[in-house]
Amino acid sequence: MAEDNLTLDEARRMAAEVGMTRFTDEHLQQLTRAMKTARARRAALPVAEITPADEPAHVFRVDVEDDR
Repeated sequence: MAEDNLTLDEARRMAAEVGMTRFTDEHLQQLTRAMKTARARRAALPVAEITPADEPAHVFRVDVEDDR
């Protein structure tokens, strides 16, 4: 991935774009590590053959007694 060399300045810019403007340098270092890890994991996924049918379907049902 082209963005594997993510810098603190780039992380600061990305955070500011979504309104996270109060990060300290320590926060930005944590964010940078997390983004690098997420990108590495995403790059390792075999996505070339994935179809919409491969998406997990999360179905939730609430059992409620009808006391009307």
